[in-house]
Amino acid sequence: MATDAKKMIRLVQERTAYGVPKDAPGVCTMQDEDGNPRIKLGFDAHRDYITVMGYEAAPEVSVDICAALAALCGLAVNNPVMTARSLTEEDLAAELSDNGQIDPENRPALSIAIAMFREAVRMYAKTYTEKKAQGEEWHGNA
Repeated sequence: MATDAKKMIRLVQERTAYGVPKDAPGVCTMQDEDGNPRIKLGFDAHRDYITVMGYEAAPEVSVDICAALAALCGLAVNNPVMTARSLTEEDLAAELSDNGQIDPENRPALSIAIAMFREAVRMYAKTYTEKKAQGEEWHGNA
């Protein structure tokens, strides 16, 4: 076996890591072609350690994407931003399967989660750079 569907469903039903922190500096939003937000991933940090992270998704977003985002949040929290940035699809596959392998039809969900997180880290770094340019000592809001 590969993908652990029961675990994926449980992560979504329990709303694990659901909710993006207010004023999160590290945020990525994926929109549809009409500009409506469909998926949002965000985190905040304290002294560059991710302290809170979560996602939000429109009802039509698939379970595998939501589960991948929830698993990603669980792996990233309490880690330095740049350490968490190195998480891979394989790390998510290990969290969402019974043998470290994910079924091919679920692989795009992992790619989406990792891409969104990397963009959220980029936005966090942009905020950090802007604050530093203003002479402010900043390492997250949390």
